[in-house]
Amino acid sequence: MTYKANINRIAAAAIAVTAICGTGYAGIGKANAAEVEGPKVKWLFSLWGNRRAMSEGVEGLAEYVAKKTDGNFEISIQYGEALSSAKENIDGLYLKAFDAATVCPTYTPDKLPVLSLLDIGNLPIQSLEENRKVIEAFYEQKAVQDEFAKWNTVPIMGVVFPAYEIMGKGEKPTSLEKLKAMRVHASGGNGRLMKNVGVSTQVVTSPDMYPSLERGLIDAVLQPYTYTFAAFRLYEVSNWVTDGWSMTGPVCHVMATKDSYDALPDQYKQLLKEGADAGYAHQIEYYAEGSKKDIETFKKAGLEWVPMPDDIRDAFSAAVKPAWDAQVKKLNDMGLDGQALLDSILKTASE
Repeated sequence: MTYKANINRIAAAAIAVTAICGTGYAGIGKANAAEVEGPKVKWLFSLWGNRRAMSEGVEGLAEYVAKKTDGNFEISIQYGEALSSAKENIDGLYLKAFDAATVCPTYTPDKLPVLSLLDIGNLPIQSLEENRKVIEAFYEQKAVQDEFAKWNTVPIMGVVFPAYEIMGKGEKPTSLEKLKAMRVHASGGNGRLMKNVGVSTQVVTSPDMYPSLERGLIDAVLQPYTYTFAAFRLYEVSNWVTDGWSMTGPVCHVMATKDSYDALPDQYKQLLKEGADAGYAHQIEYYAEGSKKDIETFKKAGLEWVPMPDDIRDAFSAAVKPAWDAQVKKLNDMGLDGQALLDSILKTASE
């Protein structure tokens, strides 16, 4: 699949989600003032980096609940790791240092091993809306609910990502041998997949990707296409990007502390559910519009698109099952039924 086809797929998903939800982000602002009465509540929300496509889901959620309550329910999103580092958001929630946060299990897989199953890579998910359905269905699994409870959290919504590609500098990955010679930032299932085909991987936080690439500490970054590469300006220190490799990858989650959630009146809890629908729709629409602009930016920067060579495709296909089996075994060793949990994900994706 070429990058143009991938963008068309994202655009189609945006239309579909808007139809399903009954509203796009544009519809949020049309809510009447104080449609939902309630007390003044202000949640502090921890995020890293700047506002970008990845954060637009929670931005849409925050806008929705604020409009519906005429500002009485405020979700104050604190960017730039102002409240916590990306790797410590789950600890901050547990300690009740703030009310809500985006959490990526790929940063702390040993703390969230069950949720990490969504990160195994190359799942048969074909669209952003399918991604959303898989995430929300997985939240219903008892083992997942127990993991949320262990960290004194409740899920609010998932963070959907478009397909992953690789951007880097230096020699292009035109063969498996050349890919194996690189040091690639790749986390979660994609990291395991890369290791299984012989690629050297490293995991850095999103804010560290640019300096690591610029200084030659890594040669390439595997991230959602196109927004991450644009949001962190990785194209400025790169000369190529893969075309149509279309890998699924790690998933992040919007969580709240159970204490903060339980303290909400029932009408605000219902608003969070409705706001999640609006947030998903807004995020998917934002991806579609932003990707078109990002691709033009990449072209102006002189990037070259690299299609997937046959030997890399074959190596990835052979490496998928061992990567999945490793995560299943990890859960089995914890006394859980890892295969049943994986099957639940595959079943939702197939439906």
